[in-house]
Amino acid sequence: MRLLDVETKKFVVVEHPQEVSYAILSHVWSKPGGGSEPEPSYHELLAIQAKYPDSLVDERELPRKIRMLCRVAQADGFRLAWLDSGCIDRSSSAELSEAINSMYDWYRYSQVCYAYLDDVRCDDSPPVMKQRFFASVWFQREWTLQELIAPDVVIFLSAEWAVIGTKHSLADVIEEATRIDAAVLTHKQSLDTVSVAKRMSWAARRKTTKVEDEAYCLLGIFGVHIATVYGEGSNAFVRLQEEICRHIPDQTIFAWGSAVTREDAERFAFSNVPQAHVHDPHRPLRRDTARAAAVTGSTQKQYLFATSPSAFRRSYKLRPISPATLAQRLGHSGLGYPAYTATSHGLHTRFPLVAASSPNVEGLFYLAFLACEDQDGQSVALLLRSPNSETLQYVVGNISNEKIVHANDTRVHDVVVTAISSYTRIVTLPTRHVSKTVNQHVSLGDVYIPSRPSRLASDGEGQTASILSVSLGATTTLQLAPWSVAMLKSQQYRVEIEGAHPQPAEVEQQLFELGHAATPLYLRISDRNGYIRLFVGRCPCQYGQNDGYLSILVLGQDPGAAGSIQRVQSTDHDVDHSDHVSAWPRHACRASRELHSIGLGGVQRTVRLCVEHGSRRDACEDGGGRRPALLVLSVEIQQRGSGSPFKVGAPCADVNWDSVQTNIAVERNEVVANVRADHDRVVARREPLRLYELVRRSILGLWG
Repeated sequence: MRLLDVETKKFVVVEHPQEVSYAILSHVWSKPGGGSEPEPSYHELLAIQAKYPDSLVDERELPRKIRMLCRVAQADGFRLAWLDSGCIDRSSSAELSEAINSMYDWYRYSQVCYAYLDDVRCDDSPPVMKQRFFASVWFQREWTLQELIAPDVVIFLSAEWAVIGTKHSLADVIEEATRIDAAVLTHKQSLDTVSVAKRMSWAARRKTTKVEDEAYCLLGIFGVHIATVYGEGSNAFVRLQEEICRHIPDQTIFAWGSAVTREDAERFAFSNVPQAHVHDPHRPLRRDTARAAAVTGSTQKQYLFATSPSAFRRSYKLRPISPATLAQRLGHSGLGYPAYTATSHGLHTRFPLVAASSPNVEGLFYLAFLACEDQDGQSVALLLRSPNSETLQYVVGNISNEKIVHANDTRVHDVVVTAISSYTRIVTLPTRHVSKTVNQHVSLGDVYIPSRPSRLASDGEGQTASILSVSLGATTTLQLAPWSVAMLKSQQYRVEIEGAHPQPAEVEQQLFELGHAATPLYLRISDRNGYIRLFVGRCPCQYGQNDGYLSILVLGQDPGAAGSIQRVQSTDHDVDHSDHVSAWPRHACRASRELHSIGLGGVQRTVRLCVEHGSRRDACEDGGGRRPALLVLSVEIQQRGSGSPFKVGAPCADVNWDSVQTNIAVERNEVVANVRADHDRVVARREPLRLYELVRRSILGLWG
């Protein structure tokens, strides 16, 4: 561990940090171009120290954050101090990996941790200071979670480096704001007594700059170690969960995502599991019984492991129970301790299974009971689906049937018929209900569950998540892709913006603000058969209003017919609901979604929505400030039942397009001859040639 001598301002290397006394700094890194002093790197500090080989370093050459850390630590009687920005050589992947895996222990071994909150000022009134204290960016960063829990003493400092309070003195209010038990904060309760799901929930609303850090900053929270591989995206979080399964016997790690409602669970009908799925210790498991089965859909929630801590937002009330307690509840002996084996077909293990059916779930499904319970002592089970009765491979969860609800929806400013469907992964059942109706059908079964999506299928997910699954910023800007607008207009669609105007206004500008104070954007795309309306903005649900989740929806199709059904999702749904762009299927740094509908005249339309980065850099230097984050939306509409799919737009009245054969097999000289004949006719009529010349060049380029 490389420490900084607060007197000489030079580095000191120690092999056993638990044997020395030092102070440590917890802070949020300054953003480039944000007006703050940049964070010093190890090599920059090394260059300053090299100027003073035989004397004390002139502290005036040091950044203010390091100067103040040294002064505060020295005033408190410390000779050594540490901060991550300047004491780690990040150019060395080996040193960076060692530091990440040791970080929790380094904070735990420190005598005092200074938590510097540069956005909280000491001259504020107490109510304002309290409000700004919990609104501080420090409480929103995932790295600071372990920096809050690990040290025994945490002293919060304001922007002026004045003392705000300590972790012990503020434990109760910190618990209220973070849901981290005060007993855990003050080390009266051991961290390993807290369920895996609850520890994950502490990080669910926090953010990291790099996707991989969502996993790396939680290593110490779970007491595990994994290799750091920047560039692997959300696969790092999957590897973290796999490592947790190897060391912590806690099945709450599987119980993330949305749960089936109590009303729907009470309608379940249970039956015995097919014999092919029942585990027989005397029957060897055939190698082909787990042959690859198609994993339908593209949702991340069908896999065993989550791709982000945000999936555990609602799991903080779950707690583990022993296998013996689970066996007693299910009336099934011989459950034993579960073992997990990674295979090419998914994670192999054994669960107590029961077959079930429900009016709200299509087909037969299975409940795999977990060794955990909720805060009310109810049993928790995974909802599994098997592609067919001959395979032991399952996927998790199912899309429930749509429910029709009448409700007010601000997106359409009217009472609408709302179609609600949701993806549910877990089921909670009262223990008494389990003992009466479920026990007689429970069997121990072998299961293979895919633990993660294919790396090829999830290509670019990490880069996409950095914008699409993060809340809209105050300066987020949306651009309608110019090629998309041009394509729609060539198909004779009108692309308009609905706003405060009496009539929809033609789109003239293609940049729109979607920041915190911006109103939602309503796009209207119409032709002679009807129209569709798109809502673009913060989702009206709690996640959109509180965290700024982006939502893009098709609101309606028919031209204002009385009683028409507006296909709108409910405003009360999960964070991973398909309303949110963050839940859309992703590929190559893009998130996309296809919607199928029937318009007037029996014309079938497929609408494809795609959102991507406007730039590989979501923010950069621009005139001394930060350029707003830019998202690009493209809309494609494909029609069927109205002629050839290759017919783009209406034919030009002054050009005889019938003479131009669009068959690929036509020889180039024949096409050129036809175009020249058209050219002579247009010239004879003294028509403008600019459009014609553009068409001619396009055709020659196509067959050239």
